[in-house]
Amino acid sequence: MEKLVLDICNTLKNHKVNNLSNPLSQVIILSASDGVERAKVKTFWLAEKITITAEDLCKEIISHLTSLQTKFENPIKYIRIEWTLNATSMEWGKFKSDLSRYKRNYFRAGIAFKGKREPWLLLTEMELNANACLYAGADEVSACVNQNNLMRYIKARHGSSQMPAFTDNENIFIFQTAGFFLDVEKNDYYQLDTQPRYQGHRKIDAFGLDEVQELIRLSTTYLAKQVKENGIYEYGYFPYFDRVIPTYNRLRHASSTYALLEGYESYCQQVEDGVLSVDEHLLNEIKQQIDKALDYLLTRAIRDYGEKAYVIDTGNEIKLGANAVAILALTKYLMVFPDTPKKKHYLMLCEKLACGICAMQKENGAFVHVLNADDLSIKEETRIIYYDGEAAFGLMRLYGVMQDKRWLDCVVSAFDYFIANKHEKAHDHWLSYCSNELVKYLPEKKYFAFAVRNVDGYISFIRNRITTFPTLLELSVAFHQMLMKLEEFPEYKKEVLANFDVLAFYDALHNRAKYLVNGFFFPEVAMFFKKPQTILYGFFIRHHAFRVRIDDVEHYLSGLVGYQKLLKETIHQNVYEKNPLNKWRLPEITNGRWLVPPKDEWRVAGLCAWPKNFKADYLLVERSKSMTQGYLPRVSVNALLKRGAAGVITDDETATYTTDTPVLLVKDIRRAVLNIGLAARNAFNGKVIGVTGSAGKTTTVCMLAHTLNQIGRAEQTRASANLPIGIAWNMASMAQSADFWVLEMAIGNMNLNTQLAQPDVSVITNIAPAHLEYHETVENIALKKARIFNGMKKGSLAIICRDIPQFELISALAKEKGLVVLTYGEHSQADIKLLAYNNEVSTIGLPDGSRIKLTLAVGGKHFVLNAMAVLAVSYYFHFDMKKMSQGLSSFLPVQGRGERFNTKFSGREIEVIDDAYNANPLSMSASLAHFAQLEYPAENKVLIIGDMLELGADSDKYHYELGERLAKMNVRHIALVGKSVSRVAVNVLKQAQCRYSVFENVEALKLALPNILEAKDLVLLKASNSIGLNGLLQKQH
Repeated sequence: MEKLVLDICNTLKNHKVNNLSNPLSQVIILSASDGVERAKVKTFWLAEKITITAEDLCKEIISHLTSLQTKFENPIKYIRIEWTLNATSMEWGKFKSDLSRYKRNYFRAGIAFKGKREPWLLLTEMELNANACLYAGADEVSACVNQNNLMRYIKARHGSSQMPAFTDNENIFIFQTAGFFLDVEKNDYYQLDTQPRYQGHRKIDAFGLDEVQELIRLSTTYLAKQVKENGIYEYGYFPYFDRVIPTYNRLRHASSTYALLEGYESYCQQVEDGVLSVDEHLLNEIKQQIDKALDYLLTRAIRDYGEKAYVIDTGNEIKLGANAVAILALTKYLMVFPDTPKKKHYLMLCEKLACGICAMQKENGAFVHVLNADDLSIKEETRIIYYDGEAAFGLMRLYGVMQDKRWLDCVVSAFDYFIANKHEKAHDHWLSYCSNELVKYLPEKKYFAFAVRNVDGYISFIRNRITTFPTLLELSVAFHQMLMKLEEFPEYKKEVLANFDVLAFYDALHNRAKYLVNGFFFPEVAMFFKKPQTILYGFFIRHHAFRVRIDDVEHYLSGLVGYQKLLKETIHQNVYEKNPLNKWRLPEITNGRWLVPPKDEWRVAGLCAWPKNFKADYLLVERSKSMTQGYLPRVSVNALLKRGAAGVITDDETATYTTDTPVLLVKDIRRAVLNIGLAARNAFNGKVIGVTGSAGKTTTVCMLAHTLNQIGRAEQTRASANLPIGIAWNMASMAQSADFWVLEMAIGNMNLNTQLAQPDVSVITNIAPAHLEYHETVENIALKKARIFNGMKKGSLAIICRDIPQFELISALAKEKGLVVLTYGEHSQADIKLLAYNNEVSTIGLPDGSRIKLTLAVGGKHFVLNAMAVLAVSYYFHFDMKKMSQGLSSFLPVQGRGERFNTKFSGREIEVIDDAYNANPLSMSASLAHFAQLEYPAENKVLIIGDMLELGADSDKYHYELGERLAKMNVRHIALVGKSVSRVAVNVLKQAQCRYSVFENVEALKLALPNILEAKDLVLLKASNSIGLNGLLQKQH
C-alpha cells in the first residue's frame, strides 16, 4: 500500500497548493473503508508556503491511515486521496434557495463550513450524498437540505463542538475535488474523473468493448448473488442507511432472471472469445442461482388454469407483463441451456402462459392489463403501457421457438392496435424489442415505420437526459438492430428514414451507453454508503435515493449486453452506403466529430498512415499528440495535403493546416484506424483470404492476388503491413467493388488481426523457428498462428500445409472452430499433393484424382508449395483451373523475395537472386536448396549470407546448422555478414576449408565486394531484413 500512496504523492507534488484564489487548496481529504462499513473521512492541512516532498506527504498519509484503521474491524481495502480543484464563496441562505434548481441527489459538489479547531469543515460531494444530507425524501423532487442528517453527519465527522450555526448569512464554500482511488486488495489505483456529470468515480477515457464486458461480468455476478436459497431475490436496497426494500414483485423477478440469463450468456461468450479465462466455479454458481430463481417462479409464482397459466403477483392479481417476461425467461433459458432435460416441460408451460396472454386480448387487438387471480375478472383495463410491448415481445420470442401461428396472429392484431392508437409516443423499449422480432418473420414497411417513430423526436432526450435512465440504452440498441434489418429492404429505407437523423441517433446511443457508468457502484462510490458490500458492483438510480433494485440492475445489464453486441460489430455496417468512408459514417465509426466538415458528396479512396502508401483522395492519419513516432507527423500531413489528400484525422483540437481541408477530431488515433478498417471489412461482400506462416506469406499473398485477377478483381496487402494497424489501413484502402481481398496476417496480435480481417479463407503456409525471442517454442508459434481461426465463421475454409510438423495440433483447432480443412504439400495424406517436382514442370494431384502440370516462371520447390495453396483455393471454390494455372505461370517474385534479375556491378555483368527481405531457418533452407539445384557453373556461384535474427536461446544452434548446410554448397565463395554467422557458422566453414570471407556489417561488405564478385556470377542474397542485404545489388533500369 505504501508504494501506491508514494506513487500518488509523486503526482501530487506538482499540485499548486498555494493557489491564492482557492482558500481550500492546502487541504488533503483522505477517505478509507474496509469494504464492510461506511468510509471514515479525515482532512488535514498542508503548511502554507512550505514545499512538501512526496516522501513526507506519503508518511503523513500513511500515519493518518494507521489512525483510521483503528476505526475498522477489518483491514482497510479502499482509499481515496483528494484535493480541492476550486472553491466558491456563498452565504448559507442563498445556497439553500439555489438547491431547488437541482434534481434531488444531483447537486455534485462539496460544502465547507467555517471551523473552530480547523480552518474549514469540509464535506465532500460523496459524503453529502451518501449520508442523505441533501435528500428530503421521495416526495421532494429537488435537492434540499435535510438538517437532521446533515447535523448528525457533521457531529460524527468533525465533532459537535464545531457544529455550524446555520444562519442564513453564514459564509460557506462550494468546492469540487480531484484525486485518486486506491484498491488495496488489487494493488492498483485509478485517477478520479472531474468531468461534469462523471465526477467521483474512476476516469474512463474510452468506453469500449473491454469496459462494457467488465461491467457486464461484475453486474451479472452481483445480480446472481441477490438470489437467496429459497429462489427469491433480495429485492433491493436504499443504501444510505442499508435499508432493505421489504416489498416484492414477481414480474420483476421474472424479468430480472431473463437479464441474468443474458449476462450469463455474455460471460460465457467472453470466455469463448478468449477475453478472459474460464472460472468454472463462478459460472456454476451463477447457473445454480439462475436455476433457483427459475424454480421459484415455476413452483411458487405460476398458477395453472387448465389450458392457461398465469403468474400470480402481489395483491393476488395477474399482470399481462408478468406472463410475458416469464416466457422471455424460459425461452432464454432454453437458448442458453439447449440440452436441459426440462425443455419439454418448459415449452408446455410457455404455451399455457402464451394462451393466458391471448385470452387477455380484446377483439380490437388491445390487451387487458390486470386480472383478479381468483376469478379472472378484469381488475384494470389499462395500467402501464410497458405491458403491451412485453406481451408482444414474449409471444414473438416463443413464436421463434415453436412456430405456432397463434402467437404471431395475436401479435399482428396487437400491432394493428398499437399503430392505430399511436403507441409509439411512449417511446417504449419493449415495443422496440418486439418490433425487431416481428420483422424477422413479417418484414412489412408499416412495422419498420412504427419502430422509427418510436425513436424519432426522442434522440435529444436519449443523449442529454441527466438521469441514467437505462431503458433508453435498451431502446437504442434494439432500434440499432432494426436499422440493420432495414438495410435488407432498400425499397422501404428511403421513405421510412426520411428526415430521420441516423448520425445523431448513433451519437446519442454511444453517449447514453457511456453515461450509464454514472449509475454503477464502483468501490470508490460504494465505500461511502453504510454497507458497501451489499451494493458493490450493482447499478443504482441516483434520484431514487441511490436505490439498487433487481429491476434497476436488470435494465442496465440488458442495455449493456445489447451495446456489447453492437460494439462487437464495431460499426453499424451499411447504415448509409457500401463504402463507409464518407461524411456521415466516419464520425460514427471513429466516435469523433468534424472540426472542419466536408461537403456532402465528399468521399475517401483510402487511408494513409505512412507516406509511402499515399495516393490522392486518401485520408491522412496524423500522429497523436502523445506519440513521438508512428503515423504522419504534421510536416508530412501538410506536404501530402498539397498533393491532393482528402482530409485529416487528428486528436489535436487546435490543429491547423496549410490547406482548407476536412478535419476529423477523434479521441484515440489507433482505435479510430482500427474501427475504420473494420468498417471497411464489414461493408465488403467479397471473399477475404488471410495468409499467415513463418515464411512465404508475402509471396503467397502476391501469388494469390495475381492469380485471382485472372478470374475477377483482387486487392492485396501493400507494404507487408501485416499487424493490426497495417491490416486496418490496407482494408480501408481496398476497393469495395473487388471480388477478393488477400491479406497478409502476422503472428503478432493475431487475435486482433483476425477480428479485423474475419477471413472467409485462411492459409497457413508453414511453421518454423522465427521470432523465438518472443514466442519461445515452435509449438507456441503454431498455436499463435492458429489463432487466425478465431475470427472465422463456422463452415469457413482453412487451408493448411500438410507438411507442417504441428499439423495435427493446428488441424484440431480448425475443426474445433467448425472449419472445413483442406491440405496441401508433399505429405502422403495431403489433399492437394506434390507428386513430382523439378525446376521446369511439377505434377500436382487433386482430391478428385485428376492431375495438373504446373509451370512457374520462377524456380524453387518453396514457390511450388506456395502455388499449391493457390490451387487449393481454386479447387475448393470451383474456379477455372486452366485460367488459374495460367495465372500462376506468369507470376514473378516481388523484390527481396526470390526476385531474379541481371545487373552490372563495377562494370561486370552479373545475375542476382535477391531473397534478403527476411530469413529464418526454414526460408534459408528453401533458398539454399533452390540455389543448389540451379544449373550454373560452381565457379560462378556466390553466396552472400547474413544473420537470421530473433531466434532466441537456440540462435547458435540454428546458425551452426546453417554453417553445415553452407559447407556442402558447391560455390566459389561465401560471404558472411553479421555477428552470429561470423561467430558460429564460420567455424564450420573453416573446418570444411571453404572459401569464405567475414564482415561485421553491410558497409564493410560493400568495400570488399568488388574483390569478391566476378563477371557472369550468380549471386544469392539471403538474411534477415535488418542485416541490410535487401537491395544491396540493384536491378538495372
